Amino acid sequence: MKVTSVKSRVLAIPNNEPYYYSQGVGQGVNCVLVEVETDEGITGIGEACGDRSAEAIVEVLRAAARAIEGHSPFDIEAFLHRFYRLGKWDDMRRFANQAVAGVEMALWDIVGKACDQPVHRLFGGMVKERSSCFAFLQGNDPDKLAGDAKKWHGQGFDVIYVKVGLGYDRDLAYFAAVREAVGKEAKIRVDANQAWQVGEAIHTLQALVPFQIDFAEQPVHWTNLEGMARIREAVPIPIAIDQGCFTEFEALRAIQTRAADVITVGLHEAGGILGLKKVATVAAAGGLPICRHGVMGETGITTLASLQVLATIQNQVDGHQVMHQLLENDTIRPGLLTFDQGHLDVPDRPGLGIELDLDMVDRYAKRYEEHGPYHNIV
Repeated sequence: MKVTSVKSRVLAIPNNEPYYYSQGVGQGVNCVLVEVETDEGITGIGEACGDRSAEAIVEVLRAAARAIEGHSPFDIEAFLHRFYRLGKWDDMRRFANQAVAGVEMALWDIVGKACDQPVHRLFGGMVKERSSCFAFLQGNDPDKLAGDAKKWHGQGFDVIYVKVGLGYDRDLAYFAAVREAVGKEAKIRVDANQAWQVGEAIHTLQALVPFQIDFAEQPVHWTNLEGMARIREAVPIPIAIDQGCFTEFEALRAIQTRAADVITVGLHEAGGILGLKKVATVAAAGGLPICRHGVMGETGITTLASLQVLATIQNQVDGHQVMHQLLENDTIRPGLLTFDQGHLDVPDRPGLGIELDLDMVDRYAKRYEEHGPYHNIV
């Protein structure tokens, strides 16, 4: 079997409601649907992240196509070597990974379909039959966030996720309202998206200690591992690294500098399913768990792909990030992802278990063609 073509379509999908965080307000997402075709009629489906620039991602996908067309879809490590080393993307992984992840997902989808097996059986088999998800709160005032928290907690979500970094008083008001809404038993996490300086992070997190924080994600700039270590020493709250850890190399550095208690990483940061598995393996060697990260620019395609690899990983926390539920509509067939008490079942269909909703794909491809991409810069 040989790969004959790599095709991409940019989709612009509105959010259900505005997405507020320290880097702006998101009205919608740009995802890049990837379809890899073979000479045996099997097509693999994946998804690249078009959050920063869907147009640039499409160009990187063209480079990735040169590294896989004419080759076996089973030879994924060889494809990655050609792309990164011979294609000279090795020192640009933080951006290139967000494109190549879509091709890599699609290749695993082909391999699973060709073997008539779900991908998790090709990664060592299942250790988790279900994946625990956190409730991603939406809103920009305490009452809205509290109402959202109460709704999701009432549906069985035991882990709640709150965006902070919007100002000291506002952050405390948000958190107090959410904690009151869900009671003492629920886990609550905060994510500043690199908004703070080290001293500011310590000051704010110390004020949040009485509210029982499960962990605080990426409080300072992604390059500041020493600052992350200082925060860990100063505050009795576990610290998660997110933007600071895309690859297995960065995971090793985070462990060596004692910068984190949890590594938060997703398929688009790591460059695909195999990349995420590698990061998890390095994290396990350093005694750390991982938490699956989601990005603005993904749909249920990425959720389904992530479920396959999470099913095979022992060192993971409860409460992973999913993003498809924030969208006006998904790109996959309705019913493939259904929350049950805050969990998603791991599909046992061949490949990644993806079935596209072609009407939605066409609708949001047309939306992009007519109106262009979503972006935070206005």
